[in-house]
Amino acid sequence: MDQALTKQKIKELRAMVSDGDRVGIVLQDDPDPDAMASGIALRTLLGRNKQTTPLLAFKPVTRPENLTMVHLLEIEIQPATTEDLREFDKIAMVDVQPPFFGEKIPRADIAIDHHPGYPGGSAPFEDVRVKYGATATIMTEYLVTAEEKISERLATALIYGIRSDTLALSRRVTDVDLQAFTHLTPLANYSLLRQMDRPELPLSFAQILARAMSRMVVKDQLVVLNLGTVERDDLIVQMADFCLQFEGVAWVAVAGKLGNQLVISVRNHGMSGENAGEAVKTLFGDIGSAGGHRNMAKAVIPLRAWRRREGTTRDSLIEPRLRELFTTVIKAQKAQAAAARTAPARNGN
Repeated sequence: MDQALTKQKIKELRAMVSDGDRVGIVLQDDPDPDAMASGIALRTLLGRNKQTTPLLAFKPVTRPENLTMVHLLEIEIQPATTEDLREFDKIAMVDVQPPFFGEKIPRADIAIDHHPGYPGGSAPFEDVRVKYGATATIMTEYLVTAEEKISERLATALIYGIRSDTLALSRRVTDVDLQAFTHLTPLANYSLLRQMDRPELPLSFAQILARAMSRMVVKDQLVVLNLGTVERDDLIVQMADFCLQFEGVAWVAVAGKLGNQLVISVRNHGMSGENAGEAVKTLFGDIGSAGGHRNMAKAVIPLRAWRRREGTTRDSLIEPRLRELFTTVIKAQKAQAAAARTAPARNGN
């Protein structure tokens, strides 16, 4: 942990917030464990409570495991509106950055995050550490450096946040993530963690799973599936994670219709030059919300926008079209990576 940097950041952060300030901590839409844990940690670091420093989100928590976390840890997240945010003296955000919200936020004073891809300078106080596996790791480092007491509830939230964003310490994990995890381990409640790890799946998903697996093929190390209409978007995510485990699979794209949107979850093994986040931005950034990390990404596209560009939203045609799109973008990424590797040799000649 870089305690010198973190000490300076803590000093700057605390100097920004006066005792009488009402601070709103804004989380991304449908907050995940990393965001919720980081929000509670920031409130603890500032020595404040949920009345003076509430957690806020424009869209509520929906994923079952995250709702379980909210229930078990008694996390309160208030609905956010642009008008309500204007009433706060300071607006902070964790695990997300101001450009994500566009004009929905009147301003941002504090931004702490680990996601890449956003321009800097959008808040007076920024601490963006893109090499970290989770924002909860940054917040744990803050708390440890400030010698703040980490309660069992907060430790449980933080360790779940780190585990969730690093896929149980198997993805994008750094030495700092491991240090934070090790520090939190004896403080957390593992009975609660086990309950959060195992959200119930609807019985209807068994039929969706059976239909999808019956037509699954691996071609050019790529699996593409369209689940059709689903009840929850976490079913799409879980299917993507599941398919990546099969032999010979390097990329997975799983889609499903949720309400009036097409949700696409993408996974890969993070091989050199391959980037899931860039892939979905390239393919869908013009018609929906798209982005993510090197080895995991997501796109949410209004069905009307998909129909306008692709001509149809028929389930039988979405799957082959997605295969075409991802095959093209993966080949392009591999070609760019190969060119980058040979460039120094050519320059040397």
